Amino acid sequence: MEKLAATFSRHLYIIPGGYFLVQFLKNLFHQKYTDPEWRIFSFRGISMKVDISKSMGSAIYWRGAHDWAPIFAMQKIIQKGYTVIDVGANQGEYSLWAARSVGKNGKVYAFEPLSTMYSRLLENIKLNPDLIKIITPVRMGLSNKADELDLYSSNLSNEGVNSLYAEEGSVFLEKISLNTLDDELAKLGNPMVDAIKIDVEGAELFALEGAKKTIEEYRPVLFIEINQEACRSAGYQAMDILSFLEEYGYSFEVIGLRGKTSRLNTKELPAFCNIIARKK
Repeated sequence: MEKLAATFSRHLYIIPGGYFLVQFLKNLFHQKYTDPEWRIFSFRGISMKVDISKSMGSAIYWRGAHDWAPIFAMQKIIQKGYTVIDVGANQGEYSLWAARSVGKNGKVYAFEPLSTMYSRLLENIKLNPDLIKIITPVRMGLSNKADELDLYSSNLSNEGVNSLYAEEGSVFLEKISLNTLDDELAKLGNPMVDAIKIDVEGAELFALEGAKKTIEEYRPVLFIEINQEACRSAGYQAMDILSFLEEYGYSFEVIGLRGKTSRLNTKELPAFCNIIARKK
């Protein structure tokens, strides 16, 4: 029954307010698991293996995506033949959707530094044979210089909150390698870049600083998660991200429900939001 309910609930994404119906179904059938509980499913041409004992894995299994709004926004902008960079690819959710959008003539470079997540990323790519040649996984974190730093988790039940910046109660995961996007792209033959998605729990500014050459040359569309608390933990203010990009002629939109966008009021920046930065 759980499999049938989850198959049905994933299709509720098309309905405004479907989130609440999904939560109702999930609460009816979902259990609390103390050990990993794996599920493999296919939805809208994407196959994934997820651990439903974890927060993100469970959301993807029951909803089809852990957050549809950024995916809707990306699908409106990313076109066939684009080259997309996924910074903080995690288990591959956004990389897979981006690969579906760019098609066989496009390219997705998925950067993920954590060994467990990188292994899961590889598994999910293999589950989609038609996308294997489109996605290039790279086990590397991106920053403003080459380095090796410790990675922590503030919540082991949520695989999406791994960070370089430890909080009280954070758990050490492993030491990860970092490099700049500019240097990594040079190794990959300096491909033209059309879009970059960045979600790295507070390290967004440093990842952008390490992509100066790429931004200056191509002015790619940027999809960025902004978490003001995570930015402060990293030692800067969220507005510093916008100030950095304004120097390159970018303007900003905030992604709302169902991927609808509106002009970002930089004087009232939300505590948490996903934004799109585009050249003016």
